[in-house]
Amino acid sequence: MNEIPDRRRAILDAALACFLEHGYRATSIAQIREKSGASTGSIYHFFSGKGAIAEALFRQAIAGWAAFAPDPSASAETQIKASVGGLVIWGLAHPDQSRLLDELRNLAPLNDELEGLRTFLSTGHDAAAAAYTNMQLSGDVQKLPFPIAHALMLGPAYSYLRGAAPTPPDTARRIAAIFADAAWQSVKA
Repeated sequence: MNEIPDRRRAILDAALACFLEHGYRATSIAQIREKSGASTGSIYHFFSGKGAIAEALFRQAIAGWAAFAPDPSASAETQIKASVGGLVIWGLAHPDQSRLLDELRNLAPLNDELEGLRTFLSTGHDAAAAAYTNMQLSGDVQKLPFPIAHALMLGPAYSYLRGAAPTPPDTARRIAAIFADAAWQSVKA
């Protein structure tokens, strides 16, 4: 068995537990080291600091949500519903990761440690804004500034997931369909 991926995984798992227990800002590398059993040197071998650990956890969470993404050539309705519904299904299956994703998404613009995450989020935001612009140009969605459209589409789902508990898959799909339909209704032309 290769020890390096196991050590990296142990660091990420410990960091997730610490971030969830104490919050990102209050968590220290020493706490992550203690919980993971890794040395400080080992942590810095894999990550440049706490911000890089948070970014790795964020990317892992986004990958879970992105698994629900439709083909980019799908209709605007399909793309929007799949994105919002996928977030809800994923978030209800992974409530701890979902809450961390939300915390980090809100902290990134204000925290210099999270510069890498801020860049990652900006790139994703720009891609989503471009996709929404294309949907506007084809007449599928309302001509809204993207920050407003984004808030209308995803804001209710983010809000709901902040307090949600693990949910059985059938129930999660029904809840996701409600949010997906509401997202589409809020922006469709």
